[in-house]
Amino acid sequence: MSTQSGHHLVERYKRKFGLSPQHPLNEQMVLGHWDLERRLAGELLASSPETRWDVFERCYTTLYSECPWLNDGVDTSDHDDDLDFGHFLKLLDGVQDVYEIGSGKARLLSYLARHGLRCVATEITRERGARYVDPQATVQWRTTDGVNLTTFERPGSFDAVISTHVIEHYHPDDFLPHLRNVHALLRPEGRYVFSMPHKFAGPMDLSEVFGLYEAVCMHLREYTWAETVTACRKAGFTRMEAVYVAPRGLRRRLPVKSFSGPGYLAYARAVEAMLGLLPVGVRHAVAKRGSAFLFRPEVFMVAHKG
Repeated sequence: MSTQSGHHLVERYKRKFGLSPQHPLNEQMVLGHWDLERRLAGELLASSPETRWDVFERCYTTLYSECPWLNDGVDTSDHDDDLDFGHFLKLLDGVQDVYEIGSGKARLLSYLARHGLRCVATEITRERGARYVDPQATVQWRTTDGVNLTTFERPGSFDAVISTHVIEHYHPDDFLPHLRNVHALLRPEGRYVFSMPHKFAGPMDLSEVFGLYEAVCMHLREYTWAETVTACRKAGFTRMEAVYVAPRGLRRRLPVKSFSGPGYLAYARAVEAMLGLLPVGVRHAVAKRGSAFLFRPEVFMVAHKG
């Protein structure tokens, strides 16, 4: 790879992972991450239900140990919790007890805790988790495999469960069991608020940096609205809403409010059906720019327990 193309690769990589422009990173580090993620993704997909948690814990510990800049190199200068998370207060109106799956550094949960919610954060690996939580936030920290939740928590314990860009990392066989366990964890009238990349706008893992249309790294599967609605119904959720949040840059400049509802879900699914008729390259390009017609490049949903 030429010096110029290597430089462009590093710049794309930094933008993708939100790393500081000044963080020392070179082409060899990016290519090393690329090779590592593809190998780890293969191990994750090959794991059996009996070994999966151990394999996932080991693989993600390996990833963040060998690529520490994914934690330590993040550019925090542009962080704005109200801008990034304010819409969750509306989605969680009336909620007291919140359980987050895959909390990472727990920025979102720390924000919610500062606004009076009782919050439980979780992760599967020691390389991310409790050591990053805001010490001023009253957040409890627990360990979970992210799927068999009722093994770790008493059913009916929470008003809301949340996850942001987590489900795409799970083994595809675990999507429905995950949703069923979330449903069991919720109290009556509880809700699951979750977001993940939309398949048509992906891949949104490291594969994107290398210009691929399908994920080959640690997004083991990205989903559509139709697939997600079907799975939620099978898991027992009775009502689903799609959530629209305007692009961050637009929200920074204008007081654009988020909204959600079953009507917007019907709209998103109709747009998705039309996009599905397009050739993959065209579909990808249009979905990436879908904000122009209120179609965001992610599945952001509230699933309600009856």
